[in-house]
Amino acid sequence: MAEATAPAIGLLAGNPDKRRLLTEVLQHFGYRISFCADPGQLDCQRLASINTDAWLLELPEESALSDWLLEHSAVPVLLGAGEIPAPDTEDYPRWERRLYNKLLPLLGPAPAGQLPSMLTVSDTVTDSQPVRPPARCVWLLGASLGGPAAVKVFLDSLPADLPVAFIYAQHIDAGFEERLPGIIGRQNDWRILNCVAGSGLHDGDVLVAPIKRSLSFSPEGRVRLSDTPWPGLYQPSIETLLDQVGDAFAPACGAIIFSGMGEDGVQACRRLRKQGVEVWTQDPNSAACSVMPEAVMAAGFSSRQGTPVELAAALQSWLAQEWPVAL
Repeated sequence: MAEATAPAIGLLAGNPDKRRLLTEVLQHFGYRISFCADPGQLDCQRLASINTDAWLLELPEESALSDWLLEHSAVPVLLGAGEIPAPDTEDYPRWERRLYNKLLPLLGPAPAGQLPSMLTVSDTVTDSQPVRPPARCVWLLGASLGGPAAVKVFLDSLPADLPVAFIYAQHIDAGFEERLPGIIGRQNDWRILNCVAGSGLHDGDVLVAPIKRSLSFSPEGRVRLSDTPWPGLYQPSIETLLDQVGDAFAPACGAIIFSGMGEDGVQACRRLRKQGVEVWTQDPNSAACSVMPEAVMAAGFSSRQGTPVELAAALQSWLAQEWPVAL
């Protein structure tokens, strides 16, 4: 039984068997279940009255409850625990570790919890964060209209244990900034983060660029945030961020321009290509809006094109073969 001081999780899952199993696993980790219910019996007003430290949701993609929590919850919201393997299979301990490593940065370890099999205290550090190496390579993912769907497919197709981190620059209304991590990280193991000043990038991170504040990086690659608005017409400015990535991380960096309107980033792509940095674009035929990738291609700055799935496969190959040779 979890201690009264243990971090609390509110669990919403429509499938009773999955709800029961997740309850057992979370309590095994030492977390306290503050609320557990069939979402079909709830409304948003009821959710607002629940006191918890985090939410774990197993809901359909189109759910009014998850939309409401992502917009209004004052505590972290984790969308989906992934497909749960049978307990007697070798995949089950891996699933447990993936779930634990998603919860750990949000809640920290529970005082009396038991770690998943093959995970020991030495796998965590004293500030409750998993031990992860600093990012060895950083790529910018730039997108506008149609971007979240394309970027999600890209990340879903890419193993999260690769030696790379991403900065995700998405033209979007500021009200959706906090929701992006839940949208694009729903079915993958990437660690999707909103910006925190002074934080560093690590392998497996996807850093969501802020909308109302401008982002830059220290010489050590740490996040700097400023209340100065982004220059130009777009928020965030992909043009500015491409230059920031090149200045802070070249030659161990790259960029992919996904679906979107406008020509934000074209000139910065030229500057990256002059440094020998890879610039890839989504195949216009696969983009909801082809204007932005086509602008980079028309200017002659795209060194590779493909669907989000093809770009994921290409990046995996590049990280394994071409990048080490280029350094």
